[in-house]
Amino acid sequence: MIQNPRNTLTSHRSIGLFASICIIGLGLLCASCQPVLPKAEFHSPEEKQPRKESLQERPGNAGALPVPEISWGEPPLCPGEEQDQGQNQQAVCARLRYRADAELRELIWSEAGIVRDTQALTDVPPGVTSFSPDGSRLVIQTPRGHTAGGPIYLYDLGTEQLVNLNEQVGLPVYTGVSALRVAGWHPDGQQLLLVNEDDELTFWLDLESGRYRPLALDIDVGQLAPPRRFALAPDGSGFTFDSYNRDATTRDTEAAYLYWYDLATDATRLLLTVPSGQGQLAESAISPDGEQLAYLVHRGGRAQGRSEEVHLIEFNQGLTEDRTDTAIVDSADSRLLLAGNLGPTRLVWSPDGEYIALIRRDMDEPLRAARNQPPPLGDIWIIDTISGETTQLTFTQALEQPPVWSADGRYLAFVTADGQIGMVAVDAPGKIWQLDDTSLSPEIAQIAFAPSSIAK
Repeated sequence: MIQNPRNTLTSHRSIGLFASICIIGLGLLCASCQPVLPKAEFHSPEEKQPRKESLQERPGNAGALPVPEISWGEPPLCPGEEQDQGQNQQAVCARLRYRADAELRELIWSEAGIVRDTQALTDVPPGVTSFSPDGSRLVIQTPRGHTAGGPIYLYDLGTEQLVNLNEQVGLPVYTGVSALRVAGWHPDGQQLLLVNEDDELTFWLDLESGRYRPLALDIDVGQLAPPRRFALAPDGSGFTFDSYNRDATTRDTEAAYLYWYDLATDATRLLLTVPSGQGQLAESAISPDGEQLAYLVHRGGRAQGRSEEVHLIEFNQGLTEDRTDTAIVDSADSRLLLAGNLGPTRLVWSPDGEYIALIRRDMDEPLRAARNQPPPLGDIWIIDTISGETTQLTFTQALEQPPVWSADGRYLAFVTADGQIGMVAVDAPGKIWQLDDTSLSPEIAQIAFAPSSIAK
């Protein structure tokens, strides 16, 4: 029997109306059962209670890291009587230089206290600025563009002459976003190691002759990943870089290779192999006397947590041996100096080679990946390379960039994560003093100690 459509529609409407009334009634019943939270638990964005610790935000940076408020101390008196003053010279404990936008700032800590001086950097473009070893010249790596980086400039602080090195020397036009960067200065201040990891380019630039030469690293580019983490030896005789297999599914399970390039012979040699399963090679640094190599490996991964190890190994003797088929040194002969959750850090040798300084994160558990998790900040620690003893020098939990040693190895200068500049003495842990509160951009801030004697 065929039903009347009108009767069917009326029936459906009745059922729908009844169902709606039931749903509304059930909602009211459930709402009456909800607990009422105290008013004090609710805050508008403007009414939210501040964190217990006072925080400073990095100016002008939406992704600023929270930096704990730092308690700065007064700088101690410069022990002038311990300095070799010489004729017409005044004793200077430290002379620190750094760039602040369109100014070069110099802080001279002498018997007279701390004297601040500035020099205008007229028409000098912004960018990552590195100082020549004698502090007389600057090399500026101009900012990256959307498709390529800008040129490299040389600026003479004495003559105030600005030179576009790409135009004058004929450096190639960039095709990678990272462009060229300064990987190291030769101690004579006349030669530079320039690298572009994205385009796999390496150059040795001679400022005196105005010429450069491309360096063929002579590794199997079909099998190995592009070279990374270049480090020029303190004496300028060569440099290290590392790589790993291109077809590695994960770097945790593949061996890592550290290479040595000799600038006198233009020869590449395998320096060290970190075997599969023993971590990722992340950093290397040659001692000032060229006798030892410190290197850092990451263990673990982002999911299960990552920790680090600092190793030390003798390697200079192997450089003189005529071996090309094996690594110069064996990682099994290395000495473990430090292990733990150090975070992404860099190793900085003291001038006398007795200590290695690094930024160590204040975390006990391995670092694990998490959404919107800011990288942890840390403090300056030093490692005695003979005894292995570690000493914490700062207690700020506000640092992420590697510190800089003074020439006498007595002081370390640093930039906080919000751009303040400070200093600490090796023999006075915990006593830090502020040199400037310019709020520099810490990613591009570079500080350098200049020669410590000035004419009266």
